Amino acid sequence: MFTDWSASLASIDITQAPERRIRAWLADAAQHQGALDAFVAKCAARLGDTSAVRGATRCTQQEADQAVARGELLEALPEVNTALESGAIRGAHVDVLAKAAERTSVDAVADSTLLRIAEAKPADAMRRHVTDFVRRHADDHNLAARLERQRASRRAVLVHDDMGVLHAEFDDVTFAQIASAIDAETDRLFRSDGGRDGAAQVRTPQQRRADALAALIVGRQRPHAGPPAVRNQMVVVAHADGSGHIPRVGPLANAQVARLACISDLHGLVFSQDGEPLWLGTRVRLATDAQWRALIARDGGCVGCGADAARCEAHHVRWVRNGGPTDIDNLVLVCAHHHHLIHDKQWTVARGASGEWMLAPP
Repeated sequence: MFTDWSASLASIDITQAPERRIRAWLADAAQHQGALDAFVAKCAARLGDTSAVRGATRCTQQEADQAVARGELLEALPEVNTALESGAIRGAHVDVLAKAAERTSVDAVADSTLLRIAEAKPADAMRRHVTDFVRRHADDHNLAARLERQRASRRAVLVHDDMGVLHAEFDDVTFAQIASAIDAETDRLFRSDGGRDGAAQVRTPQQRRADALAALIVGRQRPHAGPPAVRNQMVVVAHADGSGHIPRVGPLANAQVARLACISDLHGLVFSQDGEPLWLGTRVRLATDAQWRALIARDGGCVGCGADAARCEAHHVRWVRNGGPTDIDNLVLVCAHHHHLIHDKQWTVARGASGEWMLAPP
C-alpha cells in the first residue's frame, strides 16, 4: 500500500529546489505524516501488545508504549484523531494529550481546551498549559498514587559497550531534585570554563552536563561556590488551597507539598508590590532571585520552546536601552537560542490571546 508513496518521495530531487518550494514540501509532508502517525497508532492499539508492535516496527520499547497510548486516545477522542489525520496537530501533541488524560481522565481532556492549544502551539510549548490543567483536574489521591507507582518503577541500568551508558528513571520529585543538582553543577562548570565568552571552546554543553553528573556521583572536590543560582534550584509552587506543582515536572499531591515544605527554604511570592519587591525599575539591570522565582512560577521555562528554566535567561520585553524597567511584568524567560533570535533576528515577544507570553518571527 505504501510502495508507490515511498517511490514518489524518493524520486523528488531537493538539492536544486528553492527554499520556498522546500518549505511547501515540509508543510505537505507534515500533514501527511499526521495521517501516517494516526494509522500506525491505531494499528498499535488494535494489537495492544507492545512486544508485537516492537516486532513489527523494530522500534524501541518507549516508542511502542507511545504508539499504543496514542492509538487508545485516538479511539477514545475522535476529535483528536481528526486533527491528527488532517495535520492540524502532530504525533507529539497526541503524546502530550495522552499524558494529560493519564493524570486526569479522558473525559476531562475531551471537555478542555487542550486540543485548541495543541493546534496553536508546538508540543514542547504546551507543558505549562498541561501542568495547569492537571493541577485543576487531578484528584489528590490519584496524584499520590501516581507518585507511589513511579517510585515502585524506579530503576537504573549501567551498560558498557564502546562507552559506558547510565540510564535511570525516577519519580517526579526525585527527578526534580537530581535535575536541580546537575543544573547547578553544570552552571558552575560553565562559569569556570569562561562563561558565555569562552565556555564553547572548552567543552560542549552535553560534555559539561556529563562532567557535572560524574562530579556529583564521584564526589570530586571543588572550591566552594556558594549556593546555586535560583534558576538551578528546584522550585515548588504552592497554592493557597494546599496544592502545588514543580515547574516543568507537574502537579504534586497535597501531602507531598507539605513534606517538601518541611525540608525546604520558603520564599513568599506575591505578584504585587507587597512583600519582597518585584518591581525595581531601571535602577537594577539583572533580575533578582525573587524575580527569578516569580518567573519560574509564571513562565515555567522558555516562552518560545518550553526549555527548562536552568537553560533560560531573563529577557526585557521592552529593552533596557529603550527605557525598559527590570519589572516582573517586563521580564520573560527565554532560552539562549530564542534570546539570540530576539536580539539578532528581530523576533518579538508579545502576549497571546489568553494572556501568556509568546514569541513571533519577523
